[in-house]
Amino acid sequence: MPVIGFTYPNGDKLLLSQLDSVDTRKMGITLPTLRALALQRDNNRPPSTTELIIGTCESYLKRKHNYFINPQDKAFALAGTMHHLKLEKHADENFICEEPFEGFGITGIPDLYDKNNKVLYDYKNTGSYKVSKALGMSFIMVDDPSGELYKKSGRWGKVGTPKRIKQWYVDPEKADPEDWTLQLNLYRLFLEESGYEVEKIYIQATVRDGGIMASRDRGISNNIYLIPVPMMSNESVKKYFIKKRDELLTALKTDNLPEMCSKEETWDGKKCEKYCDARSFCPYINSGEIGDVAS
Repeated sequence: MPVIGFTYPNGDKLLLSQLDSVDTRKMGITLPTLRALALQRDNNRPPSTTELIIGTCESYLKRKHNYFINPQDKAFALAGTMHHLKLEKHADENFICEEPFEGFGITGIPDLYDKNNKVLYDYKNTGSYKVSKALGMSFIMVDDPSGELYKKSGRWGKVGTPKRIKQWYVDPEKADPEDWTLQLNLYRLFLEESGYEVEKIYIQATVRDGGIMASRDRGISNNIYLIPVPMMSNESVKKYFIKKRDELLTALKTDNLPEMCSKEETWDGKKCEKYCDARSFCPYINSGEIGDVAS
């Protein structure tokens, strides 16, 4: 069922019907921002691509329950949406931009398709950890070009020897775009089913923590990366999404709780701790079973 309101930082609730009377200073967010966050889709719609990539249990609970959200938790999602809207304005007739598709009883909205070059793109605002993993960033230790020597012995060398630093490089063998690969390959199928050929797929990732030490320590030195996404076999893509589609639809029809989300879907339990909108009414979290996922 839908989002029915927002939670103030102190825990107080604000119903969507009361939105115009929001205490902006208390919430710390403007009314137009809250209105943007309040937009939602028909609860009886076909399953979406993004619903099927996350855990079936999470998607089921979010459809079955009315719930409040903390707008602070949606800051990056909102920034991503605004990012998409601004870029959409600059696409011309040579591109298909933010056009909804439906296939296999599943909906999806590819960000950008270049008709001339037959390339599918998706925009992501994401953290350096995921970008580093998607690129396959690796490093070797080399002598510091400055010629600096270690002043005391430690992990990387003995006192008086040349200081060693990480030299980062992209290792395609380690590149792992994870769920992005599934998402973009389904969008590829949507396009191909509509008569558009897709020869290449890329993620344009904007690094939201770019430029800080944590990002550089992961080998991420740019703020924007174009990351190639591998092509999956059509059969593998269909098998994954049709299975997830059927699981969600069956659970909704029979009103049976799906099994607990997997380690991958919950980021080893981290999503359950803070980031899942369904966490307050998830039986697995509240019974303590989720501890098994993180272990």
